[in-house]
Amino acid sequence: IAARRELKEISNDEVSDALERIVAGPEKKGALMTDKKRRLVAYHEAGHALVGALMPEYDPVSKISIVPRGAAGGLTFFAPSEERLESGLYSRTYLENQLCVALGGRIAEELIFGEDDITTGASGDFQQVARTARLMVTQLGFAKDLGHVAWSGSGQSFLGQQAGQQANFSMDTAEHIDRTVKELVERAYRRAKDCLQTNIDVLHKIAAVLIEKENID
Repeated sequence: IAARRELKEISNDEVSDALERIVAGPEKKGALMTDKKRRLVAYHEAGHALVGALMPEYDPVSKISIVPRGAAGGLTFFAPSEERLESGLYSRTYLENQLCVALGGRIAEELIFGEDDITTGASGDFQQVARTARLMVTQLGFAKDLGHVAWSGSGQSFLGQQAGQQANFSMDTAEHIDRTVKELVERAYRRAKDCLQTNIDVLHKIAAVLIEKENID
């Protein structure tokens, strides 16, 4: 990137751009976006960012962008702490906050545009939410009533476990797992929605800046 820009030194801007390219793909420069889609993407990303900023013990927002990259119409980047990266340890509070942040985009769409005009833009977010919530329940021992047990064969690949592995528990336990996962996600949805409704003026301001400038660093 520095070479393309005919620079003699690599700055933080080039490092940041390289990381964004690796994570989300190259920018789609010149991509056409209607005013309606631009507004929708701005509120979606503003929803992620605002919920993340308001969650206790969560990573700080480092950048919000509505410039299309890869398959994404926009992206919100968070800067994880060095301690968390080095240790690889994530608390229950952190993971519950992560669920809230992932749901923030869809909730913002619902609040601003109504349930009839929500889009498929949250599909990747939902996959992340489902994966994280199920791992919390089946592999990480965060469901008290299921005990401190790793329930294998739960349909998610984790630490080398093969997806589709035969379950080692009863149908009743499987239904209990599904119910607990759903409750975890619904609780995160309520928390995130409360955050956005309480701070709706801030959501409008963030979206307005994104619509005007495309990026907030």
